[in-house]
Amino acid sequence: MADNDEYDRFLQTHEFQLLVNNIPKHFYRRLYEKMKNEIFDSGSYFQLCPADDDDEELEGTYNAERRYYVSTLQDIVLDPHNDENAIFLIDHAWTYRIKDARNNLTTIPTLYERMASLMNIDAETKEDGIELVLQRMWKYNQTYTLTSTQVETQRDCEETYEPYWYIMDELGSSIRHSNTNANVCCTSFFFGPSQTMFSIFYPIVRIDQPYTEIFRNFVYDNNETLDRSIRLLPWKHLHARKTFLRHLTIENSSELFNQKLQNSLEIFEKCHQHDLYDKKQILMNDSIEIDQDRVWKVYTDHELVTQYLNDKHYQLIDDPDQADILFVMKQLNEFRHETIENKLISQFPFENIITNKELLALTARRWKSLYGSSTSDNDPYIDSHGSPPWLATTFNLTYELSQFAVYFQYREDQQLDNTWIVKPINLTRSIDMSVTNSLDMIIRLPES
Repeated sequence: MADNDEYDRFLQTHEFQLLVNNIPKHFYRRLYEKMKNEIFDSGSYFQLCPADDDDEELEGTYNAERRYYVSTLQDIVLDPHNDENAIFLIDHAWTYRIKDARNNLTTIPTLYERMASLMNIDAETKEDGIELVLQRMWKYNQTYTLTSTQVETQRDCEETYEPYWYIMDELGSSIRHSNTNANVCCTSFFFGPSQTMFSIFYPIVRIDQPYTEIFRNFVYDNNETLDRSIRLLPWKHLHARKTFLRHLTIENSSELFNQKLQNSLEIFEKCHQHDLYDKKQILMNDSIEIDQDRVWKVYTDHELVTQYLNDKHYQLIDDPDQADILFVMKQLNEFRHETIENKLISQFPFENIITNKELLALTARRWKSLYGSSTSDNDPYIDSHGSPPWLATTFNLTYELSQFAVYFQYREDQQLDNTWIVKPINLTRSIDMSVTNSLDMIIRLPES
């Protein structure tokens, strides 16, 4: 009875993960039992087989440098519709944050040796090997970010939401990619009772032939788009990647570079779609008469203001409707005069075109399209892109990944510096910011 109660709690607390990962319901009970008891039984169903570097039959260009592939054993049959046990756990060999990766490889015993073996690296020195691991790990990396319900967060602690990257064990890392022959689904799953992140995989088609190779799809968007092809570049042979990008020059693909993201009203509008503001101009006094003896009522959600605003002219209150001053961190949506009247507030309508890093860059590009001129270095890509000369060339990788990848290859061919600063949209204070010249890394970072 107790076990059934625990299982029911598992279903309640993990419902979102079960649904968003599209895990079939008949796997739920066995998945719970395997995670609770840490049952890693994939060795009874699968084996590692040496990869043949000369075998190009099954999309070999997407599986460069892998030592092994995974296949079923001789008499194994996996039915995704009826076999309740056909869901398997994968352990994680290395979990880290990007800023700690090099130090981990240097200080954690045997970690470098395991990664070098897993990634098929043979270097003369450990220092050279670590550099190769840091380059090649983007062919193996997976990522997750813990939510507020999975961790005990402190107030105003964005570091909690910095993403983790991980590399699966030898079995999980040897499952190769296929566009057309994927027969398993692989995803991460956080098990609350033990606070453990697992990877899990299960069949999506019936597997009944002896020694069937196991494939997964590294990019789940199956639409045959240019963006999907770009996202798959980290797993392609270097020569094939360069050839692919060189065919997408501005001369050959002008339609790609004629798309002006800065002219997309949708991007700007969705950032303030819930804002309420006066459509007509409201005339207000240019100045506020200040009574030197007045005590201003202040409402704030900022911990530092609460701690240090102790002047006798200010009184902290808990009701924003009664406040004279609103000094808040959370984004306000109500700016109508009839609501805020003569309150002093720390925000203004549409301020996110300045405070949001991605909108600030687009606003600068809109300025150039209205008032600017061509850049001084005669770079056709930058002229098309629209970055003004006083702002570092900036791409929004959510919408402009393809344009960026082509430009990256152009700069490499021109032997220009190709070092880029990559910032997440949803974090501030340089949290999770990376500086890199690795195209693999830049393509993979938006996954977090």
